[in-house]
Amino acid sequence: MSRILVIDDDINLLQMVKLMLERVGHQVEIAKDGAKGLELAAQTQPELAIIDVMMPSLSGYDVVRKLREDPRTASIPVVILTARSQPMDKEMALEAGANAFLSKPVTAQELTERVDAVIRAGVRYRVHTGLLTEPIPQQAGEVPGVITPVPPPLPRPTTPPAAPAARPAGRVPIGVEDQARPTDVPPARLPVTTVISLRGGTGCTTIAINLALALAAETRRVCIADLSAVGGHVPLYLHLKPQHSWQDLLGQGDSPDPRALGGLLAQHQPSGVAVLAAPPRPADGALSALATQHVLRELTTTYNPVVADARQLDPAVRGALQVSSSVVVVMSDDPPSVQTTSQLLVLLGGMGIEMGRIRVVLNHVRPTFDVPADAIQKALKRPISVDVPYEPGQPVAIRRGVPLVSAKPDSAFAHSIQQLARTVVS
Repeated sequence: MSRILVIDDDINLLQMVKLMLERVGHQVEIAKDGAKGLELAAQTQPELAIIDVMMPSLSGYDVVRKLREDPRTASIPVVILTARSQPMDKEMALEAGANAFLSKPVTAQELTERVDAVIRAGVRYRVHTGLLTEPIPQQAGEVPGVITPVPPPLPRPTTPPAAPAARPAGRVPIGVEDQARPTDVPPARLPVTTVISLRGGTGCTTIAINLALALAAETRRVCIADLSAVGGHVPLYLHLKPQHSWQDLLGQGDSPDPRALGGLLAQHQPSGVAVLAAPPRPADGALSALATQHVLRELTTTYNPVVADARQLDPAVRGALQVSSSVVVVMSDDPPSVQTTSQLLVLLGGMGIEMGRIRVVLNHVRPTFDVPADAIQKALKRPISVDVPYEPGQPVAIRRGVPLVSAKPDSAFAHSIQQLARTVVS
């Protein structure tokens, strides 16, 4: 059987996982923190590492990155085992270099099946729920220290290649045809501001809408694009009932007809802001990163800027982030939001989003706060661009469909949004 290293600061969980694995014949080493785990990994060269996320000093994600950076440990497959079970947590684990993700509590059967599948597949593959295995995409980053054999050259064809098969009818992600095209040249920046938070309850949509209206008040032609794939809130906040959404573009290939795109926009008459709505229910398909960039590029021929509301890190949002001239990361003042924002900033850096493009907005959604702004800045290791004060009139503004930047333009809230507007267009 295999040598396995388990790293977790919970001694009870360590012993439980050790027992589960030893019962099926594996040899198990344990470490109670990330630093000790890295030391053992280099010394013992296990065939697999199982790593918890929430640990003092070094998080599980940090441990995975350090394993991948060290040639002695770069080839060790990794399973992340954590109580955190949101899609963002799995995304972060895979971005860091893990090969599989398991949520606590885990049964002995789940654990041993996933462990055996990852060991069989090796460090070059990811193993998903249902033991579905896929190669790690090259664009996601090569694993340091792992040599990929160069395949022999293909023989020269003696007959002309057959024409590509026609794509079957039905909805497909826009941009799928572009996925094999070279991606080494970064896309050009557009007058797009993506407003993003990966934690609910931070007021991300509120900030995006008020920012769009503040920019429109400067006689700018503004469009807000709701990129949510699970039901957008922008029309709800503006009391709009759009007849169309970006879902209508899913059958048009990778370059939607500009005339079709224009017909999908709704108008918020009081402000003049155009709205590209998200589907009111989970979408039947998804925009690819390239399709999203095509859509944003077309919108910016008429609108300057476009504000994108993003509440997940799916391919569409990744595409928007890559072309955005500025990125607004919205957070609140509670510890989970601080942690999620810190992790999001790491992910953005890994995507090549320069820190100079990022504005961190601290939005106080309650009259009291948990963590002072100074402590948040120290935790994030970067300044807060705008501190948005708590505004008790926010629920009333949403019910009336009149965002606060319009309803109370002289309020401290509105002044902070106007300050943000100046920073994203500077």
